[in-house]
Amino acid sequence: MDDGIKQRLIGALVLVALMVIFLPMLFSNGDLEPAEVLVDIPEKPPIPTFEIKKPVKPSEQRQVEKAQPKPKPQQTLQELVDKEVDVNKLPVSWALQVASFKERDNAEKLRDKLRKAGYKAYIKYRLDVEPKMIRVLIGPVLERTEIDKIKAAIVRHHKLEGVVVRYLP
Repeated sequence: MDDGIKQRLIGALVLVALMVIFLPMLFSNGDLEPAEVLVDIPEKPPIPTFEIKKPVKPSEQRQVEKAQPKPKPQQTLQELVDKEVDVNKLPVSWALQVASFKERDNAEKLRDKLRKAGYKAYIKYRLDVEPKMIRVLIGPVLERTEIDKIKAAIVRHHKLEGVVVRYLP
């Protein structure tokens, strides 16, 4: 192709691009007004006040700590979990297996239904058996008596007979 033809084609493309950009500006009515934007800025929060204590030497701090009686904790971790721990020193907790499904959609529907009813429901995949199963569980809770109460409520309100199982994360 000739250099002259190339230059004419490039010039024509530049002119077309400029027309596309500038012609709409020439033919617009100019009736566009800037939009008003209202911004709701909350009031400045109050500045918290701090009490600055006089620095204390470490030796004096130890004397003050020894003089103050230490409060006894209300309950230890052992008391909270009924003194039941497994071999890994983890608290024994319980879950209620409500149902098992082959189809994921069915398991998710039941899980969502139980969550709407206020239960801590979740699904767990059981891939080590054939056919592969998806379990719907409620829990975990630390006390066996509490999971028994939940089981009774599930039987009464949802007509589902569950099985209490040990919670394994």
